[in-house]
Amino acid sequence: MTQNCIPDCLPAGPHTQKLWSDTESIIAEIIDHPFCNQLAEGTLSNKSFCHYIGQDILYIEQDARAFAITAGRSDSNEEFDFFLSMAKDGLEIERVLHNELLPFFKVKRPGKMSNICRQYASFLLNTALHASYPEAVSALLPCFWIYRETGLKIRERAIADNPCQMWLDTYAGEIYGRYVQQFILITERLMERATPLQLNAMQDSFRQSCEYEKAFFSEALNL
Repeated sequence: MTQNCIPDCLPAGPHTQKLWSDTESIIAEIIDHPFCNQLAEGTLSNKSFCHYIGQDILYIEQDARAFAITAGRSDSNEEFDFFLSMAKDGLEIERVLHNELLPFFKVKRPGKMSNICRQYASFLLNTALHASYPEAVSALLPCFWIYRETGLKIRERAIADNPCQMWLDTYAGEIYGRYVQQFILITERLMERATPLQLNAMQDSFRQSCEYEKAFFSEALNL
Protein backbone atom coordinates (compact mmCIF):
# COMPACT_ATOMS: atom_id res chain seq x y z
CA MET A 1 0.00 0.00 0.00
CA THR A 2 1.11 3.57 -0.67
CA GLN A 3 2.24 5.24 2.54
CA ASN A 4 2.63 8.89 3.55
CA CYS A 5 0.66 10.41 0.68
CA ILE A 6 1.97 13.96 0.52
CA PRO A 7 -0.58 15.95 -1.50
CA ASP A 8 0.38 18.24 -4.36
CA CYS A 9 -2.52 20.56 -3.46
CA LEU A 10 -1.45 21.24 0.11
CA PRO A 11 -3.71 21.70 3.14
CA ALA A 12 -4.40 25.37 3.80
CA GLY A 13 -3.99 25.06 7.56
CA PRO A 14 -4.30 22.71 10.53
CA HIS A 15 -7.94 21.82 9.92
CA THR A 16 -7.61 20.69 6.31
CA GLN A 17 -4.35 18.99 7.33
CA LYS A 18 -6.40 16.97 9.80
CA LEU A 19 -9.00 16.18 7.13
CA TRP A 20 -6.20 14.74 5.02
CA SER A 21 -4.23 12.96 7.73
CA ASP A 22 -7.29 11.36 9.35
CA THR A 23 -8.32 9.83 6.01
CA GLU A 24 -4.84 9.24 4.62
CA SER A 25 -5.17 5.46 4.84
CA ILE A 26 -8.29 5.56 2.65
CA ILE A 27 -6.65 7.98 0.22
CA ALA A 28 -3.61 5.69 0.02
CA GLU A 29 -5.90 2.78 -0.86
CA ILE A 30 -7.47 4.88 -3.63
CA ILE A 31 -4.14 5.97 -5.11
CA ASP A 32 -2.84 2.39 -4.95
CA HIS A 33 -6.19 0.86 -5.98
CA PRO A 34 -5.98 -1.95 -8.58
CA PHE A 35 -8.20 0.18 -10.83
CA CYS A 36 -5.65 3.02 -10.73
CA ASN A 37 -2.67 0.69 -11.08
CA GLN A 38 -4.18 -0.99 -14.13
CA LEU A 39 -5.10 2.42 -15.54
CA ALA A 40 -1.46 3.47 -15.25
CA GLU A 41 -0.20 0.20 -16.73
CA GLY A 42 -2.64 0.31 -19.63
CA THR A 43 -4.08 -3.07 -18.60
CA LEU A 44 -7.46 -1.92 -17.31
CA SER A 45 -10.22 -3.74 -19.17
CA ASN A 46 -12.27 -1.69 -21.61
CA LYS A 47 -15.42 -2.95 -19.87
CA SER A 48 -14.32 -1.57 -16.49
CA PHE A 49 -13.22 1.79 -17.85
CA CYS A 50 -16.39 2.21 -19.91
CA HIS A 51 -18.54 1.40 -16.88
CA TYR A 52 -16.59 3.94 -14.84
CA ILE A 53 -16.85 6.69 -17.46
CA GLY A 54 -20.54 6.07 -18.05
CA GLN A 55 -21.37 6.26 -14.35
CA ASP A 56 -19.12 9.28 -13.89
CA ILE A 57 -21.25 11.17 -16.42
CA LEU A 58 -24.35 10.55 -14.31
CA TYR A 59 -22.50 11.36 -11.11
CA ILE A 60 -21.19 14.70 -12.37
CA GLU A 61 -24.70 15.87 -13.25
CA GLN A 62 -25.81 15.34 -9.64
CA ASP A 63 -22.56 16.73 -8.28
CA ALA A 64 -23.27 19.96 -10.15
CA ARG A 65 -26.69 20.14 -8.48
CA ALA A 66 -25.12 19.65 -5.06
CA PHE A 67 -22.66 22.47 -5.79
CA ALA A 68 -25.46 24.79 -6.89
CA ILE A 69 -27.43 24.07 -3.70
CA THR A 70 -24.33 24.61 -1.58
CA ALA A 71 -23.58 27.89 -3.36
CA GLY A 72 -27.05 29.14 -2.47
CA ARG A 73 -26.40 28.43 1.21
CA SER A 74 -23.06 30.26 1.36
CA ASP A 75 -22.66 33.29 3.60
CA SER A 76 -20.17 35.25 1.49
CA ASN A 77 -20.03 36.48 -2.08
CA GLU A 78 -16.64 34.86 -2.58
CA GLU A 79 -17.90 31.43 -1.58
CA PHE A 80 -21.12 31.85 -3.56
CA ASP A 81 -19.16 32.75 -6.69
CA PHE A 82 -16.71 29.90 -6.21
CA PHE A 83 -19.24 27.14 -5.67
CA LEU A 84 -21.43 28.43 -8.46
CA SER A 85 -18.39 28.36 -10.74
CA MET A 86 -17.71 24.80 -9.60
CA ALA A 87 -21.24 23.89 -10.61
CA LYS A 88 -20.56 25.33 -14.06
CA ASP A 89 -16.96 25.99 -15.06
CA GLY A 90 -15.22 23.50 -12.77
CA LEU A 91 -17.37 20.57 -13.82
CA GLU A 92 -17.22 21.70 -17.44
CA ILE A 93 -13.60 20.51 -17.39
CA GLU A 94 -14.88 17.00 -16.79
CA ARG A 95 -17.71 17.32 -19.30
CA VAL A 96 -15.19 18.23 -22.01
CA LEU A 97 -13.17 15.19 -20.99
CA HIS A 98 -16.19 12.95 -21.33
CA ASN A 99 -17.03 14.40 -24.73
CA GLU A 100 -13.58 13.26 -25.83
CA LEU A 101 -13.59 9.89 -24.11
CA LEU A 102 -17.10 8.71 -25.00
CA PRO A 103 -16.59 8.45 -28.76
CA PHE A 104 -12.99 7.27 -28.33
CA PHE A 105 -14.02 4.33 -26.14
CA LYS A 106 -17.45 3.99 -27.78
CA VAL A 107 -19.26 4.54 -24.50
CA LYS A 108 -22.99 5.22 -24.45
CA ARG A 109 -24.77 7.16 -21.73
CA PRO A 110 -26.04 4.59 -19.17
CA GLY A 111 -29.76 4.22 -18.71
CA LYS A 112 -29.51 4.32 -14.92
CA MET A 113 -27.11 4.83 -12.06
CA SER A 114 -25.23 1.93 -10.54
CA ASN A 115 -25.67 1.20 -6.83
CA ILE A 116 -22.54 3.07 -5.73
CA CYS A 117 -23.14 6.01 -8.04
CA ARG A 118 -26.70 6.37 -6.75
CA GLN A 119 -25.61 6.12 -3.12
CA TYR A 120 -22.81 8.65 -3.54
CA ALA A 121 -24.95 11.17 -5.44
CA SER A 122 -27.77 10.80 -2.90
CA PHE A 123 -25.34 11.38 -0.05
CA LEU A 124 -24.02 14.60 -1.62
CA LEU A 125 -27.47 15.94 -2.44
CA ASN A 126 -28.93 15.07 0.97
CA THR A 127 -25.94 16.65 2.70
CA ALA A 128 -26.24 19.80 0.58
CA LEU A 129 -29.96 20.07 1.34
CA HIS A 130 -30.23 18.98 4.96
CA ALA A 131 -26.86 19.14 6.72
CA SER A 132 -25.02 22.31 7.73
CA TYR A 133 -23.40 24.41 5.03
CA PRO A 134 -19.83 23.61 6.22
CA GLU A 135 -20.67 19.92 6.24
CA ALA A 136 -21.93 20.15 2.65
CA VAL A 137 -18.66 21.80 1.62
CA SER A 138 -16.51 19.12 3.24
CA ALA A 139 -18.56 16.38 1.58
CA LEU A 140 -17.91 17.87 -1.87
CA LEU A 141 -14.17 18.40 -1.40
CA PRO A 142 -12.83 14.80 -1.61
CA CYS A 143 -13.91 14.20 -5.20
CA PHE A 144 -11.73 17.08 -6.38
CA TRP A 145 -8.83 16.80 -3.95
CA ILE A 146 -8.48 13.03 -4.30
CA TYR A 147 -8.82 13.08 -8.09
CA ARG A 148 -6.11 15.72 -8.30
CA GLU A 149 -3.70 13.63 -6.25
CA THR A 150 -4.68 10.35 -7.90
CA GLY A 151 -4.31 11.80 -11.39
CA LEU A 152 -0.82 13.08 -10.59
CA LYS A 153 0.33 9.82 -9.01
CA ILE A 154 -1.04 7.72 -11.89
CA ARG A 155 0.59 9.98 -14.48
CA GLU A 156 3.96 9.57 -12.74
CA ARG A 157 3.90 5.81 -13.32
CA ALA A 158 1.79 5.63 -16.49
CA ILE A 159 3.11 3.83 -19.54
CA ALA A 160 3.90 5.78 -22.70
CA ASP A 161 0.99 6.16 -25.13
CA ASN A 162 -1.46 5.28 -22.37
CA PRO A 163 -4.94 4.81 -23.88
CA CYS A 164 -6.36 6.84 -20.97
CA GLN A 165 -3.90 9.73 -21.28
CA MET A 166 -6.70 12.28 -21.72
CA TRP A 167 -8.09 11.28 -18.33
CA LEU A 168 -4.68 11.62 -16.69
CA ASP A 169 -3.93 14.99 -18.27
CA THR A 170 -7.23 16.48 -17.08
CA TYR A 171 -6.83 15.79 -13.37
CA ALA A 172 -3.10 16.48 -13.33
CA GLY A 173 -3.55 19.77 -15.19
CA GLU A 174 -2.79 23.24 -13.81
CA ILE A 175 -6.34 24.60 -14.18
CA TYR A 176 -7.85 21.72 -12.24
CA GLY A 177 -5.17 22.16 -9.57
CA ARG A 178 -6.05 25.83 -9.06
CA TYR A 179 -9.71 24.97 -8.47
CA VAL A 180 -8.73 22.35 -5.90
CA GLN A 181 -6.36 24.66 -4.00
CA GLN A 182 -9.03 27.37 -3.73
CA PHE A 183 -11.54 24.77 -2.56
CA ILE A 184 -9.15 23.66 0.20
CA LEU A 185 -8.62 27.28 1.30
CA ILE A 186 -12.36 27.93 1.61
CA THR A 187 -12.80 24.72 3.58
CA GLU A 188 -10.02 25.75 5.99
CA ARG A 189 -11.69 29.12 6.59
CA LEU A 190 -15.01 27.47 7.34
CA MET A 191 -13.38 25.06 9.75
CA GLU A 192 -11.66 27.93 11.58
CA ARG A 193 -15.10 29.31 12.46
CA ALA A 194 -16.75 25.96 13.16
CA THR A 195 -17.76 24.63 16.56
CA PRO A 196 -16.26 21.33 17.78
CA LEU A 197 -19.52 19.60 16.86
CA GLN A 198 -19.41 21.06 13.34
CA LEU A 199 -15.77 20.06 12.95
CA ASN A 200 -16.62 16.46 13.77
CA ALA A 201 -19.50 16.53 11.30
CA MET A 202 -17.23 17.95 8.58
CA GLN A 203 -14.65 15.26 9.28
CA ASP A 204 -17.34 12.58 9.03
CA SER A 205 -18.74 13.88 5.75
CA PHE A 206 -15.24 14.16 4.26
CA ARG A 207 -14.46 10.57 5.28
CA GLN A 208 -17.76 9.27 3.91
CA SER A 209 -17.07 10.83 0.52
CA CYS A 210 -13.58 9.31 0.54
CA GLU A 211 -15.12 5.90 1.12
CA TYR A 212 -17.50 6.43 -1.80
CA GLU A 213 -14.60 7.44 -4.04
CA LYS A 214 -12.88 4.15 -3.28
CA ALA A 215 -16.10 2.20 -3.79
CA PHE A 216 -16.63 3.90 -7.16
CA PHE A 217 -13.36 2.42 -8.46
CA SER A 218 -14.00 -0.97 -6.86
CA GLU A 219 -17.41 -1.26 -8.47
CA ALA A 220 -15.99 -0.60 -11.93
CA LEU A 221 -13.18 -3.09 -11.42
CA ASN A 222 -15.33 -5.88 -9.96
CA LEU A 223 -18.10 -6.02 -12.53
